[in-house]
Order: sequence, then C-alpha cells, then structure tokens
Amino acid sequence: MSEDTQVNALKTALTEIRNTCSDITHSFIFTKEGTIIAEAAQDAEIFTEKTFYPLENLMEKADTIGGLNTFLVNGDKGVVQISRINNMYLALSAPKKADMKYIQSIARTIILTIMKIFENPVSTPLKPASYPENLTAENLTGLFAGDTAQVDNEILKEWSKSLNNSRINEIEIETSDGKIARCKVKAIHEPEFKGKGIVRIPEKIYRTLEVEKGDQVKVKPRIPEGK
Repeated sequence: MSEDTQVNALKTALTEIRNTCSDITHSFIFTKEGTIIAEAAQDAEIFTEKTFYPLENLMEKADTIGGLNTFLVNGDKGVVQISRINNMYLALSAPKKADMKYIQSIARTIILTIMKIFENPVSTPLKPASYPENLTAENLTGLFAGDTAQVDNEILKEWSKSLNNSRINEIEIETSDGKIARCKVKAIHEPEFKGKGIVRIPEKIYRTLEVEKGDQVKVKPRIPEGK
C-alpha cells in the first residue's frame, strides 16, 4: 500500500478517536524531526507552527536523556500527553478533568492497529506534502525577481529528506480563500529574510493570488513524478 494510503488511514483513525473521546481538543502524529504525519480532521485548519514549537524544544531536550516515551504536561487550562508509538509520536490534549489514561488507551490501541496493517509502516518519514507549511506571504519584486518563489533552505531540506532526498524545484501556494498557484522555488539568501517563516512570492503570482503582505498561506512541495 502507498504512503498516501497510510497517511489517510492515520488521519481517519485520529478523527474517529476524536469522535469517540469527545474530551480530546487536539490530536496529531509527528516524527522526532518535527514532520507532521497526520492530524484529526477537526484540527486540520487550526494547527500552526507556533503550536508545535514547544514540542520541538521538548524533543530536543528528550534526546539528551535517551529519548521520550511518555510525557504529560499539566497546564492552567488543560493537559497535553505525548507518547511514543514505534518511531513516531502521538500528541493528545484535553481539559484537566479528562481521563487521560482512558483516552491514551483507546488512542494507542487504534493507532497501533492501523500501523500493523501496513508492512514496515514507519521505516521512513511519510511525505510532508499532505501537511503544508503555514508561511507568511512577502512580495518579491525587483528587476531580477523572475518567476521563482523563495523559502527558507531548512524547509527545502526537510521536504527533500522526506521525499527520499529528491530535489525540490516547484511548490504550490494556497491562500485562505482557496486560490492556488504553482511556481519554481529556491532558497532565501538575503539574511534579513532568513528564519522568519516567510515565502517570498514573485510579483505576478502575488497579484494572481490577491494576497497582502503578512497574509498566511499554505505552501507545499510539488512531488516529483514517480515519487
């Protein structure tokens, strides 16, 4: 079965878990490297990089003590539990009153069952194209702007790594109101734009998408043929 089938099965599983355990407020599966594999349908439009940032810090710290198996965070308004499933991680959040032991038991059972259906389901990270990056739009102008967008090199590297080290030459940009454009892509070189979570969009495409500076857009790689 294809990786896309695996991703869809995991998304369906998370959605059904949310339907079964109504106390769950967020749920998603991710790798140690920070690649989001799947999230429940209820969470697809509300997840942001800012949401994941504290978890990335946690994973980095966990590596120094031999890795993370289960971790529970008690907050003022709720709890977050992260647990290792094979070489991926399941994150669940719920109100403080929720029975996390029960929720965790249901979720792990369903996710493990899905994973066992597939042969070697987690040997490599799944394609991140199923979950686009949320980036901030920036107009790319100038005499040599051309028709090529720019994103951080680290993002290009992660996409390439998850696509078996394929070179990322093109991306797809989608606005909040569903407008989509495809264009070539290269890494940002100007220091003042690096590491700011932006996508520099060529003037012509910028106008076609009707975006404004600061708008959030979804950006994902166009998967090379045969991948």
